[in-house]
Amino acid sequence: MSETFGERMRRKRMEHRLGLRHTARRAGISATFLSRVEIGVEKAIPSEGVIRRLADVLDDDFAELMALAGRIPSDVADYMKTDPKMPEFLRRARARKISAEELMALLDKEKDGG
Repeated sequence: MSETFGERMRRKRMEHRLGLRHTARRAGISATFLSRVEIGVEKAIPSEGVIRRLADVLDDDFAELMALAGRIPSDVADYMKTDPKMPEFLRRARARKISAEELMALLDKEKDGG
């Protein structure tokens, strides 16, 4: 079973031996909010900015944290909005079971002249 966003926050905080209050202060949020996120009772999803600061404080991968939180980074959402064909492209990739890694490999191959 995969980890929830809150479980990941707690695990990374413990790995770095950071206290709840210290972590919350460095991320610019309240300790109560962070505690509620960690135990999974907070209904409000942290904002992209908060997730980015938590990723920095906890030395974690921002993109993975965004995915665990169920958020799409604003730069990705903006790009999707500028190209009306992008949603269909992603639907087709999903229907053909082409992973992001495979798509990136295709792009790299094309870039290298392959």
